[in-house]
Amino acid sequence: MGAKIVRILLILLAIFIMAYYLPSFYQKSVEKRPYKTMIYFSEVTHDFIIAKESGDTLNRQAEMHYYDAKGNEIPEKEYMKLLPFNNTRKLKLMGEMPDSLNGIELNNKILKSVRRSILIAEPFYSLALNPLFESQPERIGVQLPDDVFRINKHGIEFLNCESNRIEQEKSKKFNQPLIEKGFSFPAKGIYGIPSTIKLKDDGYFIVDNSNRLFHLKMIKGEPFCKEIKFNGTIKNIKCHSSGDLFCHIFDDNNQIYVLTREYELHKIPVENPNGRFFVTSNYFYNTYKVNDKDKSTLYVLSPEYKLIAKHTETIDHYSHSKEAEIERSIFPFKIMRTPGLAHFIPIPNPVKDFYILNLICAGIFIIIKLIRRRKIWLPVNVADFTIILLTGIYGFIGVWIFPNRK
Repeated sequence: MGAKIVRILLILLAIFIMAYYLPSFYQKSVEKRPYKTMIYFSEVTHDFIIAKESGDTLNRQAEMHYYDAKGNEIPEKEYMKLLPFNNTRKLKLMGEMPDSLNGIELNNKILKSVRRSILIAEPFYSLALNPLFESQPERIGVQLPDDVFRINKHGIEFLNCESNRIEQEKSKKFNQPLIEKGFSFPAKGIYGIPSTIKLKDDGYFIVDNSNRLFHLKMIKGEPFCKEIKFNGTIKNIKCHSSGDLFCHIFDDNNQIYVLTREYELHKIPVENPNGRFFVTSNYFYNTYKVNDKDKSTLYVLSPEYKLIAKHTETIDHYSHSKEAEIERSIFPFKIMRTPGLAHFIPIPNPVKDFYILNLICAGIFIIIKLIRRRKIWLPVNVADFTIILLTGIYGFIGVWIFPNRK
C-alpha cells in the first residue's frame, strides 16, 4: 500500500514539473515574439510615423520598417529627417539637420528642450523623513541640509541629523504659514525629489489630511507655502526638476493632470486604465503613449496641453496566434513562478479545447490496458484513469513514467 501511495506522489510531482517546463518549451519552440511597434508624431509633416520590427526572432533575424500615416513605407533616412528631435545626433553627422523648423530656429536651447519620462499612477514609496533644500541658493546646485522634516499630527517638525533632536525654532517658523493656510495635520502624502542630483529644487507638494494640496519650499531660509486648488482625491504626484512643469498629478481614477510653473492646472485628455504613460515633450508637441494588452495609442497635445491628434496600432500577441490555439488544446494548465520567484502558481487554461486530448489520452490508456488484459476496474487503474482524465497529456506521460508494478 505504501508503494502505491509513493507512486501516486511521484506521478503528481512529474505532472507539476511537466506543467512548468512543457508549455514554456513549446512556446519557445514555435513562438515568433511580438514585434516592436513604435508610434511617433513628426514635427515636419505634423502627422504620424510608424516604426515596425519584422522578421523571425526565433532565428534572431529582425529589421525595422518605417511607414507614414497612410501606410506607405519610407526609407530610414527619410524617417530620421521627419523626426529631427529623435535623431538629432545622426542628422548632424550626416549633415542633414535642418537649421529651422516651422519658422523657428533650432538652436541648442530648443534642441535640449526634449524631455522623456515614464509616469506610473501607483506610488512607489514614501519617505518618513525628507530633506528640505534651499530653492534659491547662492551657488548653483543643490546642497544637502543638516536636517530633515516630517509632518505629523503636531505639525511640521525638523529633526537635526546629528543630534536627532527637533529644531524647535525652525519647526515653528515653517509651521506658522501652514496653519495660516488652513493645513489639516497630519499630511497624507509628501511628494518631491529628495535628491541633490538636480539643478534646482522646487520643494514639495503636500496633501493634507483633508485632501487639499499645498506647495511648500524654502527660499533664502524662509518658508514659502501656497495652496493649489484641486478637485478630487490625489493618488500620486510625479515631480519634475526641469522643464515647464512642476509635476504630473494622478487622481484616484488614474486621470492625469499637469501643474505648470505658473500654477496652471490642466487635465490631460488621455485615458489609460492601467495608469502607465510614456511621455515625450519638445518645443512643438507633448506626446503621451499608453500601452494596453492589445494596442498602443499615442496622444499628441499642443504646448497648451490641448489634444491635437491620436493614433492607435494593434499589437500582435502570441496569445492570439495559431500556435497559441494549439497550445491551449494540448495543455490543460501550466505552472508559473511569481515575479519574486518565491511561489509557484497554477494557471488554468480558460479555453476548454484540451478536453478532447484528455479524452483521447484516457481512451488510449484503456485500450492499452485491454490489450494487455489488465482489469480496468482495479483501484490503481481507476486512479490512473482519473489522473489522466483530469491532467491530460501530463498525467498520461506520468503514469507511463511510473508504471504500476505487481
